[in-house]
Amino acid sequence: VSYPGYDNNRLANNMDSTYYNQLVTASSRPFYNNATQEKTAPGSTYKPLSAIAGLTEGVISTDSHLPCHGIYEKIEPNPKCWIYPNAHGSLDVSGAIENSCNSFFYEVGYRLSLKDNGINSISQDNNQGDATNAYYSSELGLQKLSKYAQMFGLGTTSGMEIPEADPQISDDSSVPSAIGQGTNNYTTSQLARYVTTIANKGTLFDLTLLNKTTDVKGNVIEESQPKIDNTLSDISASTWDAVHEGMRNVVLVSHSSTFSDINRSGFQLSGKTGTAQQSKTHPDHALFIGFAPSDSPEVAFATRIANGYSSTYAAEVARDVMKYYYQLTPENELITGTASSIGSNASNEG
Repeated sequence: VSYPGYDNNRLANNMDSTYYNQLVTASSRPFYNNATQEKTAPGSTYKPLSAIAGLTEGVISTDSHLPCHGIYEKIEPNPKCWIYPNAHGSLDVSGAIENSCNSFFYEVGYRLSLKDNGINSISQDNNQGDATNAYYSSELGLQKLSKYAQMFGLGTTSGMEIPEADPQISDDSSVPSAIGQGTNNYTTSQLARYVTTIANKGTLFDLTLLNKTTDVKGNVIEESQPKIDNTLSDISASTWDAVHEGMRNVVLVSHSSTFSDINRSGFQLSGKTGTAQQSKTHPDHALFIGFAPSDSPEVAFATRIANGYSSTYAAEVARDVMKYYYQLTPENELITGTASSIGSNASNEG
């Protein structure tokens, strides 16, 4: 879905030229499909991928606890965690996804960048990376992150039957790239394909808009069949479980106030927030990806509000879509004809 929309019927058969001209000249660009053509950095929605890369490459384990001091000092200039000047302390990978800790994933990106025997020196390392700096290669880290991005379908368009912008895997600085910054740029549809692969634990499907083809009488000519593009067989069950646990706790714990109605209903939803910086002169992009139900996923989704300030706002949109889809809330309470009030718990969390 791309917003704003328009009435297709007024453009079919006898063209409403006045209406068409209004659409063409509108500053809101209704003919521009934001879902498939607009690209931004994925922000922290990329962190589950970095977690899977770190765990599968063996630079961390599910038992690893990495520190967050609010500022990361192993590279220059020192990047900060979103919680700075505070800090998250020590977190495991599920907790890092739940709390969207930048510092944890900076360290994952850094460890993926260690060549030769660098990873063997980690136990002697300090906050400044004195024991490992000589082994650091951003290019190596970018190659490893790119490998996993391609495994999750982020190296190609999603497969949908309408025009889609080409994705861009980051080629600039492995440490910020590991939190979805660098030069990572993807459409919302590409993020939906990526989170679908997380939801089903490793099957990469091509997305399609087609369910079936019929003739004018409604007789089925062809049923669309799922097309599998890749199967991620080298990722362990414990890795999938750790990532799923972190994404479940995003909804259940760290953003429980946003999802209070859903959590009280007993319906299980999993997700990941993302706040992606474009520039210092534009508001951040707001993102939320997820799947439901958590224990046996049926649907996956990605939501983005370009220049939407806070991931909380994207999460609220996705929450209400899930309420509607699963009939958790009466339709007339969700679709009121007026805009929703801005949530009071918005933050700059990744």
